[in-house]
Amino acid sequence: MTSDLNVQTETVSPPHSSLLVADPAIENRSPRRPSRDWAEALSGRRFLVTGAAGFIGGHLFRTLADLDLEVIGTVLHPEEATILTERGYDARVLDLSSEGSWDPLLEGVDVVFHVAARFQETEDGEDVYEAVNHHGALKLAQTAARAGVSRFIHCSTVGVHGDVAEIPATEESPFNPMDLYHRTKLNGELAILEFAAGLPDDGMLVTVNRPAMVYGPGDRRMLKLFKAIASGRFRMIGSGEVLAHLGYIDDQTESFLLGVVAPRERVEGKPFNIASAEPLTLNELATIIAEEVGVTLPRMKIPVAPVWAAAWMCEMVCRPFNIKPPLFRRRVGFFTHNRAFDLSRARVGLDYESRWPHRDGIRETIRWYRETGWL
Repeated sequence: MTSDLNVQTETVSPPHSSLLVADPAIENRSPRRPSRDWAEALSGRRFLVTGAAGFIGGHLFRTLADLDLEVIGTVLHPEEATILTERGYDARVLDLSSEGSWDPLLEGVDVVFHVAARFQETEDGEDVYEAVNHHGALKLAQTAARAGVSRFIHCSTVGVHGDVAEIPATEESPFNPMDLYHRTKLNGELAILEFAAGLPDDGMLVTVNRPAMVYGPGDRRMLKLFKAIASGRFRMIGSGEVLAHLGYIDDQTESFLLGVVAPRERVEGKPFNIASAEPLTLNELATIIAEEVGVTLPRMKIPVAPVWAAAWMCEMVCRPFNIKPPLFRRRVGFFTHNRAFDLSRARVGLDYESRWPHRDGIRETIRWYRETGWL
């Protein structure tokens, strides 16, 4: 069936994040059942999840499948689709930068979760990011509306607000994207919402889900931080007093499902910040991780300026050769940018509440890292 569609897909996972299809350990960790009776609430619908080989998209995809719901997952590479298919999933190939028709893929689909994106490929130019994160996302929404999809839930990012000027930032706080990924994600989000504003009142309902920094079993994005702290080699860059707002993977998945059952009048055409109940400082985050792995944090801290300069140099040297730099400014930004978000709109519109305190989520993540041999 894949060949008939003549399409291919983009995965949300960065290369350093664990692909569902590349690591059986991830597949063997069944997602926790959401806290509500989702099977009944979602029954009778047909779902499509883009980025099903990625961390967030893969978790959502498997959660829907584990609820015995009809769900299609899209991936970028044919080998990913093959492995998922061999495991009993319905996986298709979709390239969000392709020019072909995607109508056959959306036929009969009721709900689309668009999670896939081009992410943190510093060797790629802006045209590549725009093709996927902006134009591809808009094309998918347009195709979905034409196909009669009832709800389109677009996964954006709280990163559209960058280093937040307001603490906590709301969905209406000024945009301040700090890099190519966040700029093109913002372009895609705004284009989709503008398109949705022109749809009929009873047409496809569009919402935007803006995850914070999502972590948990299956994620490798924060693995380096956990490993550095556990090994005793970690040194804080800067003061450590900037705010980080994390989101545990099971909370994030539940927020997507809430977007399907929420009343139209509460969510139509709106973006929603999704994160844990409250932010914490990087010092607090590092301390919790250190306590859970049983080590003492060193007191020495590294000034930001030389690390930022080294990251800039790495990017400049590597980009002409299409090589991924060992250090890049976006990684350094983790230690310098405040990220704290008001979740009031999600609480009212989606009935969302984080069910994972920081320590519980970190403890579960460490347990899983150890089981897989990564920590």
